[in-house]
Amino acid sequence: MNISWNQVRIALAILGAMALAMLLNRYIVTDKKRIERTVQEMADAAAKGNIDLLFSNISADFDTEAMSREHLKSLAERFLSDGSASGKIQWMTVNVSGAQARVQLSVSGSTRREYPVWSGALEWAAEFRKEADGAWRVTSLTPVRIYGREISGWRDVTRHIE
Repeated sequence: MNISWNQVRIALAILGAMALAMLLNRYIVTDKKRIERTVQEMADAAAKGNIDLLFSNISADFDTEAMSREHLKSLAERFLSDGSASGKIQWMTVNVSGAQARVQLSVSGSTRREYPVWSGALEWAAEFRKEADGAWRVTSLTPVRIYGREISGWRDVTRHIE
């Protein structure tokens, strides 16, 4: 089998292009990757009960159906500040459009308090905005499903925990 110099150059060019694509994918941080990292940071902060870190990723302009930023923070302090929560992101989709993004995700886990507030799978829809400092922050967060059943938002959640 004879391999020509031309075939070797083509093979090397293809390998070089593949290596470059892999390096770019690994080291160039896209907005989608930034948002995915932010969501993971928020999940880790919630599990550790680090409310300040969790809320550093929530916009001052956060406001969603029957849930202000202050109300959400009071719930987080009530149920997460002792570090008793555990959870894992099961899946996440991120759609970025300019300085806005929509994230859908499913989290499974629980709180280990005197009574379980949550144990199982929760699906969420979140809106993110790239703010003036370049950080992506949550502007809206809506529960979509609990244990696979559709719910009508925060009112269904708060009815069970307040």
